[in-house]
Amino acid sequence: MNRKQVLILGGSSDIGIEIIKIYLQNDYLILAHYNKGTKKFFDLVKKNRDNINKIKFNFLSGESKVEKFFKKREIIKSDIFINALGSINDTNYENLRLKVIEKSLKINAYPGIYATSVLGKKMAQKKWGRIVNLGSIGVKFGGGQTNFPYSLAKFILEFFPSYTKKWVNKNVLINTIRVGATNTKLHKKLPKKNLKHRVKLIPINRMANTKEIANFVFFLGSNNNTYISHQVIPISGGE
Repeated sequence: MNRKQVLILGGSSDIGIEIIKIYLQNDYLILAHYNKGTKKFFDLVKKNRDNINKIKFNFLSGESKVEKFFKKREIIKSDIFINALGSINDTNYENLRLKVIEKSLKINAYPGIYATSVLGKKMAQKKWGRIVNLGSIGVKFGGGQTNFPYSLAKFILEFFPSYTKKWVNKNVLINTIRVGATNTKLHKKLPKKNLKHRVKLIPINRMANTKEIANFVFFLGSNNNTYISHQVIPISGGE
């Protein structure tokens, strides 16, 4: 039996690394995307070089390069696509600029939309595939006070084109997770954010940890998921 390959965008993020680990534990081949990368990411890749292939790409490189990226042979053969990309700017709605929105869309929305179109077709031909986009619980509340462009872009990932419903009977299942407040370094990019106050808004009274998010991503993006598709599912501690 051939091992399935999973493409993970944003593989060097805190959540991305945990997603890689759980797929490793379950004997998948991994194509891990990164832009700048981290020591923790590179150490993990080095330790598992027979099972992880890293691929560097900047999604601000331009539309034609992004399209070519997703049509590469090593990309197109992926059985599973996990979109864990996340880029955040400390910008509120009152002082919004179109340039900031455009940058957020290019990283947080466009890759997920385009990759689903390209890879979904191939998965349907093979009669098996799983696609999981990581969205944000901030969408439910109209975005945070300092990260509107991020929430706006993540909202787009909750839109499932009607065409993709045709793939469901080919066993291609597509879902988006509304990821709740999670203990990651991403929050450090929002110095004005009051994390203590944010936690108080969560009914479970704590942030998620990265393993909790990764476990659910794996469930949706594996053989464990046999019936769930075209759903927006929150993992948010009750929010």
